[in-house]
Amino acid sequence: MLKPATGALPPEEQITNVRKFPRELLYLCAILIVLVALSAGYSLWVMTHAMSAANKGLHILDRSEWQGEPPSGKFPHLNLPVSNVIIHHTASEGCEQEDVCIYRMQTIQAFHMKSLDWVDIAYNFLVGGDGQIYVGRGWHIQGQHVKGYGAISISIAFIGTFVNVEPPSRQIEAARRLMEEGVRLHKLHPDYHIYAHRQLSPTESPGQKLYELMQHWPRFKQDITSLRLLSNATLKFVTRPYWLAQPALKALPPLSQPVENVKFVSSQTQNCSTQAECVFRVRLLQTYHIESLGFKDINFNFMVAGDGNIYEARGWDHSCQNSEDQPDPTTLVVAFVGSSADNKKLALDLIQQGIKLGHISKDFNLIDDSEKT
Repeated sequence: MLKPATGALPPEEQITNVRKFPRELLYLCAILIVLVALSAGYSLWVMTHAMSAANKGLHILDRSEWQGEPPSGKFPHLNLPVSNVIIHHTASEGCEQEDVCIYRMQTIQAFHMKSLDWVDIAYNFLVGGDGQIYVGRGWHIQGQHVKGYGAISISIAFIGTFVNVEPPSRQIEAARRLMEEGVRLHKLHPDYHIYAHRQLSPTESPGQKLYELMQHWPRFKQDITSLRLLSNATLKFVTRPYWLAQPALKALPPLSQPVENVKFVSSQTQNCSTQAECVFRVRLLQTYHIESLGFKDINFNFMVAGDGNIYEARGWDHSCQNSEDQPDPTTLVVAFVGSSADNKKLALDLIQQGIKLGHISKDFNLIDDSEKT
């Protein structure tokens, strides 16, 4: 007769364990289900908050996304970075959802092109009540938003009518973020100013309520004198941030304005015909002036180049050093990158703008040393 194996349980206990096993399995399955549910819930929470954080950022819809029509013709490019932003409203119904804002964009573009016979939607950018940016002409093409100001400003239009109501906070925040992005991309000058459409034309735009809000914006400028003086200007300036100028080694002495003398000089460099090439030449000049000649900065106020642009050096406010290495507060120095023969008119136009802005005396004395080597 066989004996039970050592350590074997009595038959009664074996039956009990067999009955307990399914219950333990159920407990285990329940625990696994709870863990999976918690994990899924956490993942959903993370995704929701990540989307919420992304929505707080800048969301830009390009022309293809709002199904914009192509321009009917060409329009001049802007000279970047731009120093002025003009705020408008579209004087239309507003929009709170993307599909409605897209419909508004298409309607505005059709009105501008078919009724006003413009080559495209007039504005550079539009801001929807959904908190998104809709690209009009973008950063590079001049707008047709205010006659005479398209070449010297970026236009941002709020979709809606804001005579009696304020735009929603997310619409204002989107516009603010767009301007910050413009500075980051070197499309807007770091010291840009903001104006309202009504300051420049007899119009309600951008609406009384939005205009009241704008007056509390840090970069809003009430005085439009300097902008009006620039409105008829055709000069294209490349500012120091755009050509990646080094900062001056020390504080530069000021010019005594309006200056009495304007001096044309040669930069002793080869000519350039494209902006990329001219930027390269200007940066080399600054390095040479600082490191080899011992100047505090590039020793010109402006440089006129073969690409048709005027490059800001020390600008309107700071004097250059003369041949005796002393500051000359009475003389504005304009240098030619390459030959001066083809760019004299551009330099003379610069002088006329300086007179308009009060930087140069009307009775200035011109010293032309541009042919000297």
